[in-house]
Amino acid sequence: MCKSEIFAETINLVSRETEIPVNQILSSKKDTETVDARYLLVSLLSDRGMYPSQIASHINKTKRAVNYMITNFRMRMESGKMLRIYWENIRKSLGSN
Repeated sequence: MCKSEIFAETINLVSRETEIPVNQILSSKKDTETVDARYLLVSLLSDRGMYPSQIASHINKTKRAVNYMITNFRMRMESGKMLRIYWENIRKSLGSN
């Protein structure tokens, strides 16, 4: 699977699970639900083998912002129960593919 296919599959899974449209996840909106979805997307892409620079170019953020999201995802997940549920559901879905 190529990088663009991994990105497309992952963002669609995140969008479906969180019920946040793809264009909103990729926007600069800063409400909690959108930011959680963005963190979730970045963390999943990183776990699936994409480098921060590759992720940054796909989501129109800086590499530094992507690294920050990767580094702080676990802490954010600890403070948000729904984020943990989304994470677990998507990981199960990816595991069955």
